[in-house]
Order: sequence, then C-alpha cells, then structure tokens
Amino acid sequence: MKLILRYALMDLRGSLSSFRIVLLCLILGIGSIAAVQLTSQSVLASIDENARSLLGGDLVIRNIYAPASPELKAWLTQRGGRMTETVESRVMLANALTDDNILSEFKAVAPEYPLVDQITTDQGSDARTLLADNGILLDPSLQDRLGLKLGDQVRLGTALFTVRGFILNEPDQVGASRFGIGPRSMISTNDLEETGLLLPGSMIYYNLRILMPDGTDIDALQEDLDRDFPDATWRVSDAGNAASSVSRFIDRLMMFLTLTGLSALLIGGLGIGNGTRAHLESRLKTIAILKTLGASRQMIASIYLLQILLIALTGTLLGILVGAIFPFLSAPLVSEMLPFAVEPRITLQGIAVPFLYGLLVSLAFTAWPLGQAVGASPLELFRVAVTSLSGKPAKIYQHATILLIALLAGLALATSRDTNFAMWFINGAVTSLAVLWIIGWIMTVCARRAPSSTNPALRLALRNLHRPGNATSQTLISLGLGLTMIVAVSLIETNLRQGITDNLPQDAPSFFFMDIQSEQKPGFEALLAAQPSVTTMKFTANLRGRIVSVKGMPAAEALVDQSESWLLHNDRGFTYTDELPAHSEITSGEWWPANYKGSPLVSVVEDVERGFGVKVGDEITVNILGRDITAKIANVRTVNWMNMTINYAITFAPGTLESAPHSWLATVVADPAKETEIQRNLGREYPNVTMIRVTESIKAAGDVLGKIATAVRVTAIVAITTGILVLSGSLAATRTQRLYDVVILKVLGIRNRTLLQGFLLEFGALGLVAGALSLLLGTVISWGVMTGIMNLGWIFYPGPAILTCIIGVILTMIIGWAITGRTLAAPAAPHLRNE
Repeated sequence: MKLILRYALMDLRGSLSSFRIVLLCLILGIGSIAAVQLTSQSVLASIDENARSLLGGDLVIRNIYAPASPELKAWLTQRGGRMTETVESRVMLANALTDDNILSEFKAVAPEYPLVDQITTDQGSDARTLLADNGILLDPSLQDRLGLKLGDQVRLGTALFTVRGFILNEPDQVGASRFGIGPRSMISTNDLEETGLLLPGSMIYYNLRILMPDGTDIDALQEDLDRDFPDATWRVSDAGNAASSVSRFIDRLMMFLTLTGLSALLIGGLGIGNGTRAHLESRLKTIAILKTLGASRQMIASIYLLQILLIALTGTLLGILVGAIFPFLSAPLVSEMLPFAVEPRITLQGIAVPFLYGLLVSLAFTAWPLGQAVGASPLELFRVAVTSLSGKPAKIYQHATILLIALLAGLALATSRDTNFAMWFINGAVTSLAVLWIIGWIMTVCARRAPSSTNPALRLALRNLHRPGNATSQTLISLGLGLTMIVAVSLIETNLRQGITDNLPQDAPSFFFMDIQSEQKPGFEALLAAQPSVTTMKFTANLRGRIVSVKGMPAAEALVDQSESWLLHNDRGFTYTDELPAHSEITSGEWWPANYKGSPLVSVVEDVERGFGVKVGDEITVNILGRDITAKIANVRTVNWMNMTINYAITFAPGTLESAPHSWLATVVADPAKETEIQRNLGREYPNVTMIRVTESIKAAGDVLGKIATAVRVTAIVAITTGILVLSGSLAATRTQRLYDVVILKVLGIRNRTLLQGFLLEFGALGLVAGALSLLLGTVISWGVMTGIMNLGWIFYPGPAILTCIIGVILTMIIGWAITGRTLAAPAAPHLRNE
C-alpha cells in the first residue's frame, strides 16, 4: 500500500491540470446540494429550538366555534398544567377616521398570556397594561397600509380601540394558528364581547395553550387525553409539530432544490468521466510500462483508483465548504420570510448527504474508463496511446458501474421525504439522459451516412459531428438537461401566473365575503345589490368540520395517497346545494335531482376519490359541530381550483345540513375601480364580515411563486454552468484533432472563412437540436407536473420556451467558438515541422 500510495502521488503531482474540470464540476454540484441541505437543516433546527415559543406552550388544543370545556380544563389542572386561551379569527380592521379597512389576523389574549416567551412592542413588553381599556396592538405594516400611529382609533367589529403599540415579537405566531394572510391585530379577551364578533356560526377558533411541568411525557399525556375524551372534536398540536405547515413546505421545497442540484451533479458526472478518461489516456504508456515490469492489474487499478478518490474527496470537500457558506449569507433573507429568526448551522446530515453524492457520482462515472485502461494488454496500450480508450471493461467494472448508479438512486430515495416525487425525478432524469444520448447518437449516424457535399464548410461540419471521440451526445446532455429544467420551470410558473390572472373565467369574483350570518344575509344582499358597480353575486352556505372515517375506517388509516393528506390537516369546509357547482364536471355517478330530500348524499372531488380510493356508493363520515354525519357518495367531479370561484371538496345534497347553525360565503363581480368603495361601504355596515380582495390574494400568491421560481432558476443555472464546463472539457479533448485538420486544410488551400463557416454550422446544429430537445422535454415535464402532480390545467406558452431554445443555440455557438475557434489562427509551419 505504501508503494501504491507513493506511485499515485508521484503520478498525480504532474497531472493535476487534467482534473480541473473534475474539480469544478464537483464544487458546483456538491456546493449547490450542500447549500440547500444546510439551509433547510438550519430552518428546521430553528423550528425545533423555538418549538415551545412558536407553539406558545407544550400543547395547543384547538376547537372551532366553542371554547374548551370546564371538564377539559379541570383534567389538565389536575396534571399540573398551566393554561391560557386565545381566540383567533379573520376580521376587517378599519381606520375609524377614514373607514379604510384591511383583512387582519385577529387574536384576543387572556391576562396570563403568554405562557412562554413574551410579547415585544415598540412601547415595551408589558402587554397587559398596553391592552387594558380597549387598547390594541398592531402589526407594524399597518402604519403605512392604514395610515395609523400611536393614539389613533381603529374599528374592530362594532367596537373602537386605541392603538397602543406595534408588535415586534409575538410568541405562537405559527403554532396552532389557522391564518397567515393578513397583518396581526391583538386585543384583550376582556374586550372581546364588546366587538360583537362572537356570533353563531362565525369561524372563530379557540386555542387552549398548555404548559406542563418539566419532565412531563407529552406523548403519554396525549394518549391519556384521547382515552379520557374519545368523542372530542378538537385538534391537538405539540411542540414536535409546532410549525408543521412551515416544516412541510421547507421539506418539499428543499427536496425539490436538492434533486435539481443533483441534476447539476449528474451533468457534472460527465465532466468527471471525461476528465478521468483524459487523465488515463495521458497515462496509457505509463500503464503499459508498469505492466511490462510485472505490475498486476490490481496494483495498477489501486494506483489510479486512489488518485480518483483523492480528487473526488478534494472536490467534494471544497464543494461542501462552498455550500456551508451559503446558510450564513442567506439566513437574514430567509428570516424575513419566516415568523422566526433562522440561525445558520452546520449539521452532520447537511454534510453527509452531499459527501455521499460526491463520492458515488465520482466513482460511478470513472469506473468504466478505469476498467478500460486497466484491462488492456501492454501491446494494445502502446498502440492505443495515440488514439483513445475503447471497448468494454471487465465484468467487475461493468457491475460496479451499475451498482454505483443504483446506490445513487437509492440515496436520492432514502434522503427524500416524498418517495413518490423522488421516483418521478429519477425516472425523469434517466429518461431525459437516455433521450438526449440517443438523439446525439442518431445525429452522429446521420452525419456519417449523409451524402458527400460539395460545400467544404458543410463537409467539415458533418465530419466533426461523427469524428472519433466526437462530443455530439455529450454536448446535447451537457446543455440539454439544464435548458430542460429552465423550460419546465418557466412553463410551470407561467401556467400558474396566467392561470390566476389572464386566464381567469369571466365569472371570476372581485371579492370573497365570509362569515355572513344567516340573519344578516338579506340585508347584506340588499346592500350589495345597491352598489352600482356590482354585476354578479352568489351566496353559498358554509359549515366547518372534519373527515372522521371513510368506508368504516378512521380517516387517517383510510388515506391511500399521502399526496392528498391536506384533506386531513385542518378543518374542512362543507356546503349543500341542489345545483352542480360552477366549473365542475361529473366523472362518475349522477347529480341529485332538484329539491332532493332523501338520505344523505355527497359529491366529492377527484382529490377525495384519489386520496381515499373511494368510488360512487361508498360511505364517508364527517363531523360537523360535534355531530357525525354519514353520507353515501353520489358522484365524483373534477374542479379547476384556479378559477377563483367557490368550490368544496365535499358537497352535500339538500336535506341534511340546512338546520345546522352556519354562516354564508358570497362572491361578487364588480368594477375593479370601485373595489375600495365597496369595501368601505360594506365594512362600515357589517364589520364582522371578512372581505378578501382577489387582486390582493393574486399579488401575494405571485410574490411567493416568484421567490420559489427564482430559487429553482438559480439551481438550474448551476446545472447549465456545470454543463458549460462539461462541454468545454469535451471540446477541448478534440482540440488537437481539430488543429491537425485545420493545418492540413489550410495547406490544401481552404480559407479561414470556410473553416469558420464549418464550425458555425457544426455548433449551430448542436445548439438547435439541444434547444429543440429541451423544449420538448421541458414541455412534457411541465405538463406532467401541472396535470399529474398539481391536478391543474396546462397551456403551452411559446414565449419563454422558444427563448430558452434560442439561448441554447447561442450558448453552444459561443462555447464552441471560444474553445475551438482559436485553432483557425494556428500557423501551419510549426505543426508541419513536427510532422
């Protein structure tokens, strides 16, 4: 081993330049994966560290419509629990002077609030004093959005409150909170009754926060809670899932970015393989001499495998170092997007995952050329020293390559929280690589078999496409995968943006109105009708509840498709109607007749059918206001959730829910120029009714979508940069042969202009094919994501897609010319003297 190590280091000392592309590919690919891994680990670790504060205690028991029962509070007190109850909803907050109003996340807190951490405002942290005597604390953004300052009065429901401060830090703002679409407003529970918001059927959430003595087994406590209150309809959250929705979002986004970074690393694998092949080809005479002197294949394989491992370790560690810097740079930006500060950190998992990726990719792409070099006889090696490696390596190297690729796929699956998505990614990556390689091979064959042309430039271009050691397939793969990702991301983003803006149906509403009480409905409808700019309005009954069981099984156990688990995460909305909802289409079963009065029937959307594996005739049980209702599925329908009209996952037939206390939703189509006036008029008369302007919701969704798309594009750009390096290495490998051709052609009288035309034709053809393939593959991927994963509509938008193709053509021509164009200026005499 000492001799092997000595030979490996001596041989490597003078050949590091041949590994430059290998190192750069590893640094870029591993760096992007490490950056994503370490950033996500920092966010998730910050959630765990702040779990109690984010939740506001050890447990939160949330109930809709009614506060926690005295029996529950007594049960918790017996076990040493300290409690505080908050009341939360969405309400319209208005400047009492101007009547300008805005949707706000309203919270009423008890005097003992908070149990953990403290409220911090610009006026100090004594929240009890600040909230006394109709005081209110507000989100700082309301200073500009409603023109408020200290001492101003605001209207919340039917009561007036005085602005006493602006919130800087608030515990449990993620916790069990149901809402996240408006700035916070906070009052004391002592003033809650005065607001007039506690109306029957209003979507009011009561959150009982509990702090248990140190050492309490929270899991055992929840088991006791379930045992002693088996019929309870509340939902329980603990510190382990304090910010479950944020964690799920971070997990899914980071998983997608990690897999996208893996694409860059797979592209870089070609550069790693090329660099290793070039290094081994430069060492063929050395290998032949070692064999002639009696060195075994095992010893030679060990020497060059050790070199590959040293380079792989160096590139991987440098990539991890680059990635480790990113969380420290991005922490302030990420913290602004989240309701808690993110502390950057280096975790074992964040380092281990990219480290394993680096080693596996390096070995997977070098095993084959290593086997080719080691397996040949000395005579063949002396002959091949003037050409290149070829042929199949020994079985052990073939099997090793297959095993390493399988381990790479296994690592992607093992580190992914969504196995189904990871499988789709792996299948898509393998398919894309295969398609790009096959098309490159077809181009090579077609160029070889093309009829001889009288145009010297065209003949030169065709020869370069099929010459021995040509870079045709590698060019398509190098740029094709990166361009494919950009096409796919652009089409997905454009579909989402256009789907909620330009492609909205004619009946898309301007407003959503929520929490309209039954007794308010006639007056509210009359006031709406009196607004001159209102053209259409539609009212829909709204009840809240949850899915309890499906086909006799508990809902959580009945779920067969985890991608539809959103159906169980929170309380669901239910309604009843005798008309088929707008923009719905029956796929199985039949709609019930008008004025139906029979046994309970429901219509479910395809998400429910897919999530629970149900069909027409199956039974589903929901709990509404503490009562279990079992209904038979009458039909399944499709829904376009992007049309901004009211739709429910589960809709009841008439005759079941009418007598239950419930509120109403309304959608209104109005002149956009008059929306603010309508909001003021209705907010003044019906302060308890929640108003959501669709234009504001679309803008908020667009902002979030833009940030996600930017993150994905950055990762895709890393993939393209890696592809450029791989392409540069592939073309550089052919530079000597191109130089030889150029010299001979110059001697034969071919002008530089003709040679330049030949190069431009070659690289233009490669760029055009790479762009066209990325357009095709990116379009298919975007269609699959929109229709198969998101269950939304899809339209082909040619603008961003064709622009990407043009970029592909230009990139290929620029890179090709930068790497090989200098050969045109090479003088012929020195090379002829060498010959």
